[in-house]
Amino acid sequence: MPFPKKRKALQFTHVELRKLESIRKSRTEEKRRTQRAAFLLDSLSGQSDEAIAQHHHVSRSTVVHCIQKCLEFGLDAALAELPRPGKPRQLPDDAIAWVQNCACQKPKDLGYSYELWTYRLLTSHVRQHCVAAGHPALRQLSRSKLHKILRQGELRPHKIRYYVEKRDPAFETKMVPVLHVYKEVQIVNEYLQGEVGRQLGMVTISYDEKPGIQALAVTTPDRPPVPGLYATHLRDYEYERLGTVSLLAGLDLHTGRIIETVSDTHKSADFIAFLKKLDGTYPGSTRRSAWCWTTIPRTFRKRRGAIWTRCHSDLCSCSRRPTVRG
Repeated sequence: MPFPKKRKALQFTHVELRKLESIRKSRTEEKRRTQRAAFLLDSLSGQSDEAIAQHHHVSRSTVVHCIQKCLEFGLDAALAELPRPGKPRQLPDDAIAWVQNCACQKPKDLGYSYELWTYRLLTSHVRQHCVAAGHPALRQLSRSKLHKILRQGELRPHKIRYYVEKRDPAFETKMVPVLHVYKEVQIVNEYLQGEVGRQLGMVTISYDEKPGIQALAVTTPDRPPVPGLYATHLRDYEYERLGTVSLLAGLDLHTGRIIETVSDTHKSADFIAFLKKLDGTYPGSTRRSAWCWTTIPRTFRKRRGAIWTRCHSDLCSCSRRPTVRG
């Protein structure tokens, strides 16, 4: 006559039952997880521990241990491995925190010539100063262990990420007119795409300038590719300097047309020449209602440029976009 079981019966929710069935039928799960799920389901159906062990070709103690883990620690613990003693830790938490604190400092502040840490430099620094800091366990710190410590703290002291400091308290106020110009352009472009042939008596120009562009020329003609000899074009390393030029360009935000001028100087007269070319590009009835500056040209602030724009009434409004830092 078999002895009655003294342990509690297994109980699972509908969600846990579906999880066990899915694990037992899965072909991608680990073998030990599928086997443990089968132990629990067979025991829930009323089979004895001996019968479950014989069916799965394992020892009875393996089945009993899995069921006991489920009763004491839950389903997830029964399917996984419990923590084992293993080798004791060699680095305490305060030593790890000290290493991470060193990584957060700049090498120059500690007397080194490096701007950023390297793994070799940081490892050497930790080994030299760990005893004085009260962490002698770090004397044998390896590079791989240092990498684990830094990754544990999500630190990368050998890299730089750039950011933009918010220095302008009036950034929100300056941002509003810029966004209004872009929104107006979007509305106008949607209107122009509605029906073929629609015309609009205005344009919006996005303007920018690039002064100080180097003008270079080759000293000898380029050599073309030659089969079996030269696979690419050849160009002599020597070049001739022809000074610098300034590029002033405006982009029509409705059609994509570019209006540009190139000059050897960067004066207010060059900006006025660009305005005259822009004025001659469009019919007299077209209103240049908005100017969207990506930078504030110094020439625009000068008197000649301001007087010229005032004398041309078709430039009815100028919306300058300042260079602001958010």
